[in-house]
Amino acid sequence: MTGEWWVITSLCCGIFLLGAWMAAGRADRHKTEAPASLGSTLTLLLTGAALLRVALAATTRGYAADIGTFSAWAAHAADGLTSFYSPGYFADYPPGYIYLLWLVGKLRLALGIDFDTPVFLVLLKLPAILADIATAGLFFRLGRRYGNATAAWFPAALYAFNPAVILDSAVWGQVDSVLTLPILLGVMLLETSPAGAGASFAAALLIKPQALIFAPLPLLWFGTRFLRRERHAMADFLVFSGTAIAVFCLVILPFALNESPGWIISKYVSTLASYPYATLNAFNLFALTGGNIAPVGQRFLFLSYGAWGNIFIVGTVLFTTAVMLRGQAPSRLWYAPLFLSASVFVMSAKMHERYLFPALALALGFHIMSRDRLALLLFAGFSTTQFLNAAQVLAFSHDNIYAVPRLDPLLLTVSLVNLILWLLLVRAGYRRYVAQTLPDPDQAARG
Repeated sequence: MTGEWWVITSLCCGIFLLGAWMAAGRADRHKTEAPASLGSTLTLLLTGAALLRVALAATTRGYAADIGTFSAWAAHAADGLTSFYSPGYFADYPPGYIYLLWLVGKLRLALGIDFDTPVFLVLLKLPAILADIATAGLFFRLGRRYGNATAAWFPAALYAFNPAVILDSAVWGQVDSVLTLPILLGVMLLETSPAGAGASFAAALLIKPQALIFAPLPLLWFGTRFLRRERHAMADFLVFSGTAIAVFCLVILPFALNESPGWIISKYVSTLASYPYATLNAFNLFALTGGNIAPVGQRFLFLSYGAWGNIFIVGTVLFTTAVMLRGQAPSRLWYAPLFLSASVFVMSAKMHERYLFPALALALGFHIMSRDRLALLLFAGFSTTQFLNAAQVLAFSHDNIYAVPRLDPLLLTVSLVNLILWLLLVRAGYRRYVAQTLPDPDQAARG
């Protein structure tokens, strides 16, 4: 990165880490605050975060390839939503986000907004910005429910002003926050509302195929309930599955009318098969071994990168299974998806620089539920590495460089830090849920 980028990134990371340190110091202080005061604090917080994002969205072009693609899709969808997936037209996103781009395209036409204007950039980035603000509000509510009232706005502030979150939505112009919001809702509702959880996970899958990373969570949740012979386990599973299937089918139906049978499966398969690299600018284990932009079939030690990635995925699912089967604490419902997200990014193949994004929100939720300061460290650490990873890729793209050099010092350093953070995450999960050697504060956290 250039000297200017280094100053900006260092300043953003420093302020964010200072805020995380302050939050750690305030997390266990039990004071009261009037609800009206809390509401005013939250309103001020979210308004400031939204205005900051709008200003950045209007003044930063973002990642040119993504901005250009989303702009073209918005215009194409506005011309005819149900014919969006026309033969020969490149579109590797499932229908969920296309609805939002259709709305963006229609608003552009109705308001007479030209492409390549600040107003259109704000409009194009607006869904992700709104998802950021909604997620911050969600953390405020979660903090009030499972923590003390005064400290509730700390997690909301940490997310609302997280440099990695702001960079992804308001600067880069990506939509990972739109994917993350229904994943969080699905995790929150899994225990109390099977229908709501099913709808949320279906919505996430309709937005991006990366939602499949979290597929083991509901399967293990209901499987554990079956094994423990809990009442209503089968009924809840049927409600979850039925709602998820219904939502998924209803959303794709307008597109399916003009497509062949099984087209949606082909869409997911082709998307997941794209970019067959060991890692595509994702600062992870394979990048640390020199595998950035290397073919997924290239051998590392005695196996290919793809084979190693599959082995690590199996190990990830097995460890997550142990956590769900042996763990009793409610916070395991937040640890499990956090572990899935971080493990697939750090230890698997075909990863992009932004695929760690959902882990940031899940780490913060895990901290709220468990009151574990290590969880806050993981949140701060992964947020910093995600920010540096995305900032490096974005800065290179401005010089028409789309592959970070394999021996780039920042790539190697951040990849090593991500691996260390992942090992800390494994250790925390093993001690808290598998071996159960840590005291369990979860019941107290639930009030």
